Amino acid sequence: MEPAPQDDAGESEPLLKYERVGGHLHTLLRDDALSCIAGHMNFICVGTFSGHVLMLELNGRYIRRLHQHHKRVHEISIDESGQHIVSCSDDGTVAVYALLPMSTELDASRVVIPTSGGEVNIYNFYNAVYSSQLEPGYATKRERSFACGGISGQLIVNKKGWIIDKENTVHEGEGPVHCIRYHDHLLAWVNDWGVKVYDTATDTRVTYIERPPNCPPLELCRAHLVWHTLTSGDLVLLVGWGHTLRVVKFTASTSSTSSNDDTTTTPPATTPPSKATPAVVFGSAALSAEVVSYVTFDFFVAGVSPWGDSAVCVLAFRPPGSASSTPLPSTPSVSRQGQKETGEGLVEATPCPEMHVIDWRGTQMAVDMLPLRGFEKLRATDYHALCLTFPRHTTNSPVLFLCTPKDVVVCRVRDVDDRVAYALSQRAYENALAIALTDVPSLKRHALDELVEYYLGELVLSQQYATAADVCRRLLSPHLWEKYVYVFAQKGQLSAIAKFMPTSNPRLPTSQYEMVLKHFLDTDPAQLLQIIRKWPKPRMSDRRPSSNGNSNSNGNGIVAAEYTKTASLFDPLYDSSAWILQLETVVRRRRLAETDVDRMTMETSYLMEALAELYTATEQYDNALRIYLSQGSLCTNKDHAFKLIVEHNLWDSIQNKVVNLMLIDRESALRMLVHQIKSDQLKVHAIVKQLEHKKELLHEYLHSLVVHRLADYNAEMYASLHELQISLYAEFMPSYLVKFLQTSAFVPLEKAYQFCSERSPPLWDAMIFILGRMGQQKKALDFILTQLQNVKQAIQFVQDNGDELWDYLVEISLTNRGYIEELLEYASDHQIDPIKIMRKIPDDMEITGLKAKVQQIIANYRIQVPASHT
Repeated sequence: MEPAPQDDAGESEPLLKYERVGGHLHTLLRDDALSCIAGHMNFICVGTFSGHVLMLELNGRYIRRLHQHHKRVHEISIDESGQHIVSCSDDGTVAVYALLPMSTELDASRVVIPTSGGEVNIYNFYNAVYSSQLEPGYATKRERSFACGGISGQLIVNKKGWIIDKENTVHEGEGPVHCIRYHDHLLAWVNDWGVKVYDTATDTRVTYIERPPNCPPLELCRAHLVWHTLTSGDLVLLVGWGHTLRVVKFTASTSSTSSNDDTTTTPPATTPPSKATPAVVFGSAALSAEVVSYVTFDFFVAGVSPWGDSAVCVLAFRPPGSASSTPLPSTPSVSRQGQKETGEGLVEATPCPEMHVIDWRGTQMAVDMLPLRGFEKLRATDYHALCLTFPRHTTNSPVLFLCTPKDVVVCRVRDVDDRVAYALSQRAYENALAIALTDVPSLKRHALDELVEYYLGELVLSQQYATAADVCRRLLSPHLWEKYVYVFAQKGQLSAIAKFMPTSNPRLPTSQYEMVLKHFLDTDPAQLLQIIRKWPKPRMSDRRPSSNGNSNSNGNGIVAAEYTKTASLFDPLYDSSAWILQLETVVRRRRLAETDVDRMTMETSYLMEALAELYTATEQYDNALRIYLSQGSLCTNKDHAFKLIVEHNLWDSIQNKVVNLMLIDRESALRMLVHQIKSDQLKVHAIVKQLEHKKELLHEYLHSLVVHRLADYNAEMYASLHELQISLYAEFMPSYLVKFLQTSAFVPLEKAYQFCSERSPPLWDAMIFILGRMGQQKKALDFILTQLQNVKQAIQFVQDNGDELWDYLVEISLTNRGYIEELLEYASDHQIDPIKIMRKIPDDMEITGLKAKVQQIIANYRIQVPASHT
């Protein structure tokens, strides 16, 4: 059964779904009507106006009939085991049925409920009994008890003994008892005055909840009590009565305050929660009751059920003439004016009942109109609501049974299939898929593949190809990949899907992989290179022999070592021989078309590198290296190029390609060449010969030999190279020239000096060092002062080359006042005789700060003399 339609404006997804109970129920109600309902996780029981108790499966299939009453059955209660049932009737009797145990079929797929047998005990109270309840755990108790009450105004607890039953009248004198509900030792009931809660373990009254003001008689609008345990362990009692809903929370405390008098729990002056009531003794601990929520409605409460920890389902009844909170559904028995004929005159129609889901603050979460059978003639007391929770169900969501005299409707939370169906009806395919993915195992009416295809169709239609490709990567089933590769190909979007194409599980047809390669060959060589690198490489047996018959194979039939991690163990994705031929042809054609023979485009470079990948995979290592060397700086797989040389001993291939090798990666090439200084294939002089026109590369190579292999390089056989390096250092690294001169044993000093002096500007540091090595210290000292103008360096030079230069240093310094000032400043530190300097100072030369300098010299001298004696 679908709820009545609502306005399209602002339509939101329904929260609940409704379904009529079928089976044999319609036939059973042909000559009778339902008066109450009770439930167990395996079956339901309905009472009729003719006095029958009908046991039905949850789908309405008939099980058995229990007939012990002759008038209307008011209430039924079933214990947790499902073996004991109690019913009460207008004829004043209470029947307690003990059924045979239920059994399970061999495959454990279904619980079998006995259709006959058992025993029954009849209790006659001689007045109509409105409510009866079995105590919790009835089947496990030694002294089993039930509570009942009715028109007599007495609440009676009956305990079954070994010989006779014991009856205890808990309360009387406040009008008929209409509703009794058990929870553990707590017993709650309703009479004309309000709701009382009693503790059967201690025989004490716990609390009293007043009847709502302006409430119609119980005969016209029943009160509804439901116990509910929150996930936190707290206990609440839902009280739906008249136009109100109260949530009463019971909490235990260690307070020692006790009282045997009734404690009244009244609603607060305002609608929100009230203050806590005084505590009373409950067993060994105190129990306090607090109204945590008080909500008023514009309708009568015809049924209440908990919905989670903070929400409630309320079945709403509106008397004839009341305005509905939602648009009235169109029904055959209601005229357009909202009236129906009754013979004489016109009587206003009864609005359709409504199911409201509200939180404890009264905020409405959902509302549905329920066109139940015969609702136009029903009163509030004709509706019954039963809530069942199935612990074995994965969602643990409650199930509501809504009962009227001629109808039983099941109300459930919309499951994943229902939500998916709603999203599909709104063409919200992305939302439908997202909902399905939250609980895939629960999908029964929809297939995940179907939802994925719906969403993919929408994405392709809106040209969101990148998103569609990502959905394929995450969710597409193996058997659908072939289809959607062709879909992307038809849209010209193979580039979006190619990187996600599976290469195993599923393995697509070879034609699809080659279709992708051909697409990238024509449109995007860079993507072609990436895809060839990503996909598993062909096996060695699939290669064609190289043109020169030399594949550099190790002959053991094993896939190239650098590809073992990604090597495919099944047939290749594509024909490597055919693709090598095709790439060779394309590369040759492109190179011929390029105007600059020495330069290639990036597209051509990508194609060449893709060809090198296939050469490597098929163990044609020399051909692969040849391509990398021809690429030079355009090579993107630099490490692999050097790895090929080392692992496959391709030194001969680079013997005459040193420049190309250094263009690929200068640092790696220098490291390799320097390491091979003693190699027969890569002799130093041969390398220098290749680099003679690339001076910067030559300098870096020879400099690396000096830095890393000086012991081998500082030999007579390389003396000519040492001479060559003077000009290279002078041009590319002047700062290192002096250090090179210090380490080299084969540099011709005269030629070096001549070269440094002819440079513009001259390399004074190198010239000074060479003069010092040649024994011309005075000339070197002249250059330090006249060219470098560095007195400190001159002093250091004198210290390094002999004290006999001190006098010469003083002599040449006299021409410059600044030199004299610096000499005086450093005199005491370097053991220069300050008196000798001052005597030689010309009389007309003015020395700045002479007095301070002399004082500093004397102070330092006083410190140095005692130190020298010690």
